[in-house]
Amino acid sequence: MKPALRATMPNGVTLIEMVVAIAIVGILIAVVAPSMRGAIARQRVQGVNAELVTDLQMARSVVARHNGDSVRVSFGSNGQMTCYTLHTVPVGVTASCDCTLTPPNVCTPASVQAIKTVQVARGDGVAIATNPASAVTFAPPQGLATPASFAVDVQSAVSGQLRTIVNSVGRPAVCSPNGSIAGVPTPC
Repeated sequence: MKPALRATMPNGVTLIEMVVAIAIVGILIAVVAPSMRGAIARQRVQGVNAELVTDLQMARSVVARHNGDSVRVSFGSNGQMTCYTLHTVPVGVTASCDCTLTPPNVCTPASVQAIKTVQVARGDGVAIATNPASAVTFAPPQGLATPASFAVDVQSAVSGQLRTIVNSVGRPAVCSPNGSIAGVPTPC
């Protein structure tokens, strides 16, 4: 004889218990989601800013290898992106670089060498902004920076802002002007 089929298992979950569990999970997601969105935005800001600081240090070190050429970091933007290009500036040459163009064809004349171009899509929620200068130049042989105290901000519309200040000797320092990112000095 076959045993009769049971409608519920001895240790089963009722429909009401399942609905309550799903409701609790939904409430937790609603509470945690905004803070996760902010944390992700701050992490993106930190990642873009870390690359920027590394590239500013690289620009300063490249000056020693380019036979008297200065190295400039030129910033730009358009509706789709914010960006910057590291490039040489040969003595006596007027360099023009547009980081919004497709690399490697971002600089003219041909004697200007684009070393690296970084493009950050606005859709990623992070933007790079300078004020008022749109470039910093590192001059040979020591890599001194012009203008002195050049500042560039990396920020998210959601949460997070970092400012990198390049002092006159070409060294970058990072701070958080609004205190939105822990672990860096605030205010600037």
